[in-house]
Amino acid sequence: MVFHFREKTSSMAAMLCASIKSSGRTVNEGGYGEVLRVSIPLILSTASLTLMLFVSRMLLSWHSPAAVAASTPGGITFFTICSFFLGTAEYVNTLVAQHHGAGDKPACARAVWQGVFFSLLCAPLIIACIPLGNLLLTWAGHEPEILNQEKEYFFLLMLGGAALPVNAALSSFFSGRAKTMIVLWGNLIGNVANAVLCYILIFGKLGFPAMGIQGAGIAAAVTGVLPGLYWGWLFLSDRYQPSYRTRREFRWDSRLFRMLLRYGVPSGTQFFLDVASFTFFVLLVGRLGELDLAATNIVFSIELLSFLPMVGMSVATATLVGEYIGRGKQDLAQKCVHSALMLVAIYSLFFSVLYVFFPGVFLELFSSDANPGEFQDILAKGVILLRIVAIYTLFNNMFIIFCGALNGAGDTHFAMWTQTALSWFGFVPAVYIVIDHFHLGLLPAWTCLLVYVIVLGIAFCWRFQSGHWKTIRMVAVSHPGGVLDKG
Repeated sequence: MVFHFREKTSSMAAMLCASIKSSGRTVNEGGYGEVLRVSIPLILSTASLTLMLFVSRMLLSWHSPAAVAASTPGGITFFTICSFFLGTAEYVNTLVAQHHGAGDKPACARAVWQGVFFSLLCAPLIIACIPLGNLLLTWAGHEPEILNQEKEYFFLLMLGGAALPVNAALSSFFSGRAKTMIVLWGNLIGNVANAVLCYILIFGKLGFPAMGIQGAGIAAAVTGVLPGLYWGWLFLSDRYQPSYRTRREFRWDSRLFRMLLRYGVPSGTQFFLDVASFTFFVLLVGRLGELDLAATNIVFSIELLSFLPMVGMSVATATLVGEYIGRGKQDLAQKCVHSALMLVAIYSLFFSVLYVFFPGVFLELFSSDANPGEFQDILAKGVILLRIVAIYTLFNNMFIIFCGALNGAGDTHFAMWTQTALSWFGFVPAVYIVIDHFHLGLLPAWTCLLVYVIVLGIAFCWRFQSGHWKTIRMVAVSHPGGVLDKG
């Protein structure tokens, strides 16, 4: 059923994008049609990742409560460590978008190569961080059975983690030029392969032994390289040699590399701080006990349905903002952000209504072989937490869109410092005090999370509306008023 859904939705996206492109009318620049044309494949890419994570955690919950309880701390610790490198490499998307908008196609290819060079330099650093992750997991103080599985899962994920920044840099050549269907196919290849291999290795099918959470980790590490191989093959293909010269531009470019560091490192730092604050939240909640941790992990797994697809919308927003700024059309950059925000508000409101009125429909999916008494406790906690998520998701998705817009404009230093102040001088200390000093329990901890996300969304909204991003100049505008490349 899952694979049928993916196949059907991806073909629908292709038909929708084709109908928009082949229409006799020009897509309204910065309007809903253009935002959807760029964002739908990216939304489906992140939706496929959502389904893959949802399915893998559901499979682990069927295997054992300890496995699903260990999956989020192990997985989020891995992603936290890799998030700085990934977030920096992903900034190649903005470099490609702005140079593409300015009409400098060879610079698009050179920007990608700078991202690849950066990623290769980071690979040994990612592996070297494995002991740091183990220390963080030990510090969390989870029960021994869960801790051992967390460390095992984390180790396997880290072995495949070096591929993440390279994948981000290569995919940015396509997403930065609004060729998002190619990004969709690369992600589908990796995510479908991961889901299949997860099922085989977790439960021991086709002659393999049942490996539980170890199988999920192996599946993620093995299949993580597949999207990069696909994008790299296309990037170097003959199709892009006449205008982009992707093979000939294989060289160090000090200007572009410095630009990647100047704007990309703050973006990567902001991303790291954001992910790290959630990691500490999960680790601290783990101190409340296995059932509180399991309820939190399940709710976060459900929340991915309303969160991860909007990451695709954020990347599309950054792409369009960068493209229009490169063309010298800041008014259209602002228009596309407002269009994206309206679309996100509708999507978020839909899931908020489901979370408030039908929380049990989502939570019951995780009940399979769990102890009935334990799951009733998890279910009661989960209903309350999912209703908090109904409010939280509206502001979180608002933050995601404005963060993408500011990244596309180069306003990454504000994002970094604001994230530092709100997460590490507000949210994390508050949760630590609530759990470790006053022992107030799960609901007050989640209330701290809700307040943090609301303030974060409002702060990034204010920054964009202030218009400071319009004063930033990353690349020279060579043809203002040009036509956005649809080819």
